[in-house]
Amino acid sequence: MWTAIVELVRATIFTGSQLLGGSLGASVIVVSTLVRLAVLPLVLRSARHARAQQAKIASLQPALERLKQRHGGDPQRLLMETQAVYRENGIRLLSGSSVLSALIQIPLLGALFSAVRTGLGVRVRFLWVADLSRVDLLLVLLVASLAGFAATQAPVTPGSPVGIRALSLVVVGGTLLFLWSASSAVALSVGAGSAVSVLQHWLLRRDARLHPAAA
Repeated sequence: MWTAIVELVRATIFTGSQLLGGSLGASVIVVSTLVRLAVLPLVLRSARHARAQQAKIASLQPALERLKQRHGGDPQRLLMETQAVYRENGIRLLSGSSVLSALIQIPLLGALFSAVRTGLGVRVRFLWVADLSRVDLLLVLLVASLAGFAATQAPVTPGSPVGIRALSLVVVGGTLLFLWSASSAVALSVGAGSAVSVLQHWLLRRDARLHPAAA
């Protein structure tokens, strides 16, 4: 079943290349973008749910602080009382919709990655990249920079211990490490995903501006 899904994605990429004038690289970008756009509503729903839960938790900080003062010496009792407060206020850190979202996203994005990571684009040229099956340093640097820029566009979570600049540096470093030995086809796919992430973060930031009370 899994192999069939991966092969379907690969076939879609090859079909797309025929529609794009024989450009396999362009097809990787387009198919990767379409897959990420397909799961974007799920990602946005999960992010909005998480933000709403964080807002509720922030409004309960005085009550939670009182619980800490009252039961600080009894961690088990403190945990039980905290969970009770969460239940009374409808706070669910892990909802059924979030689980369903992950169950849909993970296989689909995993199939996309599996389809492009091996044996795709051998001796196929795209723009300045001579072989899509091999790593290209310039492409890696460009994709890592795009990933870092996408991270800087993420909505700021109040009270977050990690700043946007630190987060972007972590994302750039992680992307460089991941793509350093990956094929250029994978880099193109990651770049397309980062571009969609910019759109995702813009939509979430717009939500925060339109509904500041929920941010």
